[in-house]
Amino acid sequence: MTDFPLPNTSTDLTGQVAFVTGTTSGLGRRFAQVLAACGAKVLVTGRRVDRLEALSAEINASGGAAAAIAIDMTDRDSIRAALKEAEDLF
Repeated sequence: MTDFPLPNTSTDLTGQVAFVTGTTSGLGRRFAQVLAACGAKVLVTGRRVDRLEALSAEINASGGAAAAIAIDMTDRDSIRAALKEAEDLF
């Protein structure tokens, strides 16, 4: 999943859903990976759909559960649509 070791993953998030924004790079991406490793179903969100889909595929391939949702955090309609899609997915 990553070149860096995961932090303490003793927290069991099985059955929980995480909606993580800004997951196309940096901290958001890392948070999504760690949450998935702890058992959460992760909704990876951001503007760059190709990167979202790649991260979602990476998490799913490593045994996690993830889905990609495009969102523009500066647009209320985009936020509403993303939350609705998230509810429908998980």
